[in-house]
Amino acid sequence: MRHLARPQNWRVRHKLTAVVLIPGLLAGFLTTVGLSRTIGDADDYGRFAALARLQRPALGLVHALQDERDATAAFVAERREGPHGGLGGPRAAADTAAVAYRRAAGALDTSGDPHLRAALRRVAEELRTLGGLRAAVDEAALTQGAIVTGYTVMLGRLLDLGPVIAEHNGGGASAQRVRALNALSVAVENTSRVRAELNAVLTTGTFLVGQFPDFAGAVARQQESVDDFLATTSRPQRTLYADAVKGTAVSATQAIQERAAEQAQAGRISIEPARWNKVSSRKIALMRTVESRILDELITVSEASHASRRWAAWWGAAGMLAMLLATGWVVSAAVRSMTRPLKTLRASALDVAHHRLPEALARLRQADADDLGDFRATPTGVVSGDEIGEVARAFDAVQNAAVRLATDQAALRAHINGMFVHLSRRNQRLVGKLLGEIGDLEQDEGDPERLGRLFRLDHLATQMLRTDESLLVLAGSDTGRGWDRPMPLSEVLLAASAEVEQYARIVCRPAVEADIAGDAVTDLVHLLAELMENATHFSGLHSAVTVTCGVTGDRTADPVISIVDEGVGMTPEEMAVTNHRLASVSVFDPEAGQSMGLFVVSRLASRHGISVTLAPSPGHGTTALVRLPRHLLARLEHPAADGPEYPGAQHPGQVLPPQTSAAEPAFGSAQDWLVHRRFSDGLHAAADHQPPAVPFTAEGKHQ
Repeated sequence: MRHLARPQNWRVRHKLTAVVLIPGLLAGFLTTVGLSRTIGDADDYGRFAALARLQRPALGLVHALQDERDATAAFVAERREGPHGGLGGPRAAADTAAVAYRRAAGALDTSGDPHLRAALRRVAEELRTLGGLRAAVDEAALTQGAIVTGYTVMLGRLLDLGPVIAEHNGGGASAQRVRALNALSVAVENTSRVRAELNAVLTTGTFLVGQFPDFAGAVARQQESVDDFLATTSRPQRTLYADAVKGTAVSATQAIQERAAEQAQAGRISIEPARWNKVSSRKIALMRTVESRILDELITVSEASHASRRWAAWWGAAGMLAMLLATGWVVSAAVRSMTRPLKTLRASALDVAHHRLPEALARLRQADADDLGDFRATPTGVVSGDEIGEVARAFDAVQNAAVRLATDQAALRAHINGMFVHLSRRNQRLVGKLLGEIGDLEQDEGDPERLGRLFRLDHLATQMLRTDESLLVLAGSDTGRGWDRPMPLSEVLLAASAEVEQYARIVCRPAVEADIAGDAVTDLVHLLAELMENATHFSGLHSAVTVTCGVTGDRTADPVISIVDEGVGMTPEEMAVTNHRLASVSVFDPEAGQSMGLFVVSRLASRHGISVTLAPSPGHGTTALVRLPRHLLARLEHPAADGPEYPGAQHPGQVLPPQTSAAEPAFGSAQDWLVHRRFSDGLHAAADHQPPAVPFTAEGKHQ
């Protein structure tokens, strides 16, 4: 976290992103605010359109209840007999309208509008009283005034929905239509009240006590509401009203109202109720037509406003998204134009530093001199012309310089290896001739003292020959020797010990009988000789080096040759480093000169898949374990079933020798040593410069 708190430690991409992030976030915030307002307006217009659509079933219920109220007023005034006389039709129409209203009101979302929820609740409560009001009419339990008042209160709750709708945002045109619709609905209600009042009067034929003031008040409220509508509405709506609400029915309605007022003081009003009901209902129908036209316009305008705001919100969202995408694309393109070359350069630099350059150097170390001329380093791949491209080209130049230096070193190393091979071949030829001369002298010499001195010269020459072969292995060349038939493992162990300076200290105790494939004999002899030489060198002058070969408890496992010395041993750190060198095959370098034998062992083991590891001996000293894979064995015979399986092994793969009485050297005499040393003289030459061989049989005797 402390590292990230410093801007200089940020990635280049993060820095570039931070430069454009704050302005982008500010612009996005402002755009989001504007878009949220547009979406809010669209939602408001949507709620207003839903409320406007609710007015259609609400006004339908108002009209049905008005008709039922007016018919009920005449029914009560006439005091007809029966449960409800001729009210079946108006009541059925009101019930149908109530069902439609409840369905529309139930589908309306009122969660965010407490006023609308309260208004709808009041309407629902009043509608639940409709059944009781009808029962009172049928049972004549209430007066005419109380019954009309009950219907009027219910209609007032429905008409209160108009002002609630006016509270919502529907735009200027919609608001004006809402006001006009509310004023006209009040005018229709007052006209219906006049029809109800005069229906009751004409049914009885006279004004009862208190009826004339109610009638006069209803007429006054009717005219006042019509005047309010005409003052509120627009010119086209006034024109629509004037063109629609006219004719004989309208004039007849006005004339009947005036005549009833004139005859109020008379004992009897001579006006037919049916005539009044017909013309007044016709006038109300004309007013309701205008009301329906205004409602249709309101619904159309509100839905159009909602659609326009919704499309504005969609277009705003699309515009903001397009702006964000375009801005993001431009920013991403600018950032990518800088970060991609940097990323490529970084990845290439890391790949070169950790993989390609080390692999190239390793290849150059192992390549032949003829393969180095056309070798080139892999470029970073950055071709831009800016500063990043210049840095990439400079890095390519540094990489090419390193490759050229490694190429020159590889060429020099190849020349040095060639010198090693040339000198080793010459020395092999001379040593071969020397061994031949010594062999001839040994055959003709009868003096034991001189024969012993010749034997020591022969031993030194044999060690020189192994040293020459080690130089060839270090130079990456073949030793030039081969073996064309299997050799018993016991003979291989003796042949290896014959090439060791202090061969007399080596005790060979093979516990299994096996034959080694011919193509691996010479390398295995060389490998074992190096390990035996190392064991005698790092142990006491009078201690024995025990060489055994056996298998662990699993008879299907590979046989393991164990070379145990009684030296001072190695620390765990030294043993880990040595085992790593034995397991890895690397190019010979100056550091390997101090442990040339181990390097030669690792090279020879890698040729045939042989595993060589060092482990502490049970007492003190070091044990070298050589695991022979099965493909190197031409024959393998395990010890008898009742024979020992070496239960005392202390380490994985370690094979302990069988418990015999005393340690016996590998050779009982110098002649025995000569026989096993001479096995290599029967090898076939692998090149024209191979030193001539002195012919010996497989038993080590002259032909």
